[in-house]
Amino acid sequence: MLALFRIALRNLFLHRERGLLLFGVIAGASAVLVGMMALKTGVASAQREAVTTFLSGDLNVGGFFKVHPDTISPVIGDARQVRAVVEPLVPAVCHLRERGRGQLTAGAGRYRARSFVVGLDVSREKDALRLFKVKEGALEGLDRPRTVVLSTQLAGRLRVKVGDVASLFAQTVGGKRNALDVEVVAITERAGLLGETSGVLVSNATLRELGGYRPEAAGVLQLSCGEGVDIDALGSGLRQALRDAKLEVLPATHEAFGDKLAPLLREGWAGQRLDVSTWEDESAFLSFVTDGLAALTVLVALIVLAVVIVGLFVSLNVAVRERTREIGTLRAMGMQRTSVVGLFVLEGLLLGLTASFVGAFVATALCALLQGALSLPEAMASLFFSGTLPLEPRLGEALFAVLLVTFGAGVASILPAARAAALPPRSAMESL
Repeated sequence: MLALFRIALRNLFLHRERGLLLFGVIAGASAVLVGMMALKTGVASAQREAVTTFLSGDLNVGGFFKVHPDTISPVIGDARQVRAVVEPLVPAVCHLRERGRGQLTAGAGRYRARSFVVGLDVSREKDALRLFKVKEGALEGLDRPRTVVLSTQLAGRLRVKVGDVASLFAQTVGGKRNALDVEVVAITERAGLLGETSGVLVSNATLRELGGYRPEAAGVLQLSCGEGVDIDALGSGLRQALRDAKLEVLPATHEAFGDKLAPLLREGWAGQRLDVSTWEDESAFLSFVTDGLAALTVLVALIVLAVVIVGLFVSLNVAVRERTREIGTLRAMGMQRTSVVGLFVLEGLLLGLTASFVGAFVATALCALLQGALSLPEAMASLFFSGTLPLEPRLGEALFAVLLVTFGAGVASILPAARAAALPPRSAMESL
């Protein structure tokens, strides 16, 4: 085996021009794949951060209340009973917070914009406030009654700035229309597509006043747990505990609460229904971004694999023709066919492994260097949930790229190696 390794290594150095060309192609293909995976991971992380900052906890216990079958509000009428069931089951690493949620129309002058609204308690979420990127003003202003924070996109659409007065229009829990004049106290930085759909922040007190909710009502109880907790298992446990407490709980569906409103409104029940959802459920309408990037990554991986296989296959076939004398001589000296196959496959694997390793290493280092350094145009920033190119290289993905490319190199070497092994020793004599 060591002898074959030495011969394969020597052959790669002897044909260095062709080898360097192939080395560059394979390294480049491997680098592109690593870069694509770093982008996919970075966008997924940026999306999760934006969703769990603005829209959702890692796990949510929300509710839908119907005074009568023809109206519906996304609210828990009496959150105290739900808290009594949920709080004992919250893991120590998780943080429980109360948020409001709903839909409204924001207006200023002749301008109107439809948006989801998020209610929060500034005094209890001081640690979480740092996650919001404020462009102008201060989130602490939400402590004052009848104040609002708008996203950059929504403020631009309404033509308002900090200190201006806007109006919020919403339907109360009883189905009546209500309106509040509110002062704009801050404008947040872009938060991807969420800035277009969830661009209104108010205090829980202001949201209760706008929606006509009672003081004990809450929109949703959100658990922030990070990535180390099994959210699905925790959600199943909470769902069962709520049912054991004789509370009505909706079956799990992979939908955001806003997408559940219309189907639930058509149902004939009245009263309270609870709903347990994950952050992935609440951002299901945004999954086309990560799904699209995942599909694009698979496509890039297939193209990389095809480039490596075709390039190496053609190169090794040429090498077999050029090295007929050498192969015949080795066979005449007693080298077995299996050893000839092993020699050519080893050459392909050596080339694939070293080139893909160098390509993956360079791409990983480049992604780490450019992380957060390249600004994106507005359309791309909204799509990627980040103002800069969100690259997040990971060791596991780089290793996957190296293994995939090396596997492709091995596959590409098999047929040329078999052709070389089929050459009879007499070929060497005839080519002299």
